[in-house]
Amino acid sequence: MTEKSWAGQAIDEFFAVRKSPTRSQCDPLALSISEASEVHPVDVPGSLSYTVVCTRTQNQNQNHKESIILSFREAPSRLDEEIVRLAQVIHGCLVPYARDHGIMGGSDPPLSIYTMPLLPGVACMETLSYQADMDPDEEAKHICFVMHLARYFARCWSTPQPMEPQVGAEGQAGISRRLAILKASPSAAVPISIITELETILPLLFASEYPQVLTHGDFSKTNVLVNPDIYEITGIVDWSLASVQPFGIELDCLYLMTGCMDLSGWHDYTCQPRLLEAFWTEFWIVSGIEDDGGLRENVRSMAEAAARIGAILRYAFDRKADGGPSEVLSTSDTMLGMLNACLGVKAT
Repeated sequence: MTEKSWAGQAIDEFFAVRKSPTRSQCDPLALSISEASEVHPVDVPGSLSYTVVCTRTQNQNQNHKESIILSFREAPSRLDEEIVRLAQVIHGCLVPYARDHGIMGGSDPPLSIYTMPLLPGVACMETLSYQADMDPDEEAKHICFVMHLARYFARCWSTPQPMEPQVGAEGQAGISRRLAILKASPSAAVPISIITELETILPLLFASEYPQVLTHGDFSKTNVLVNPDIYEITGIVDWSLASVQPFGIELDCLYLMTGCMDLSGWHDYTCQPRLLEAFWTEFWIVSGIEDDGGLRENVRSMAEAAARIGAILRYAFDRKADGGPSEVLSTSDTMLGMLNACLGVKAT
């Protein structure tokens, strides 16, 4: 008997905890809404949604323009139309428009239904190297990728968003509380010196003069689409966790996308220094930040501090139902390994 793929297992788990509907009820509804002739699950499923590609086959010329995405999403992963529109203003065609079709009748717990265009490309987790060493052609593709990544962050930097004082205070307090929990943990997953440094910097990240930007909330290898031939970014999907946060809070992805994990642990790409140099060079150019009086050094230092906080929120704590960080420390060796990689902490 053939073992089911991890994607198939994820889909089974999504429906296993539900009273209704079943997968066999969702697929016909997807066909009806999309007026398509066939559906199949996306290659990289989410844990809070069942998402399919709906394809019309009236003619022989099938391409992404003839297909759409339809997503059945649990309440915690609903899409905020205003947030999606703002993301489109900032990032243009990289963000798909989402049409809300309401709640699926009889779904328990309720499932919201959305359709959106099928963007070109594949999830970058399918293309980025799982080997630390790579040949020059492969390195060139990864350089292309990090340059596109830099443009994403430069667009965020260049379009700061307002943040209500109360919202900022609550965000800062939530992070401070989690840092305190981590600091008091006997497991010493993160050195006390790093936590203390981040506690000192945290108020500066929420200060009025520091840019608050639209932050994806789950900027990961599953939600960034790339052209599989050259690794340019072609789409950024699933904005259900998006919110306004201090710039750099999701920059931890830069380090996670310039290395790989295998059974023996985390490995930085051997070309990581060149990838980071390419990233920051492109970021300075696109953002227009001049090398004047230490400005670039300060921006990078603050952004990298925010990235360390983002890594702690992402990997040091278990996830809540909506995918955000809880206040329960993670015991996953894999998650702690990823955290150590982001923080530059050698595993013991």
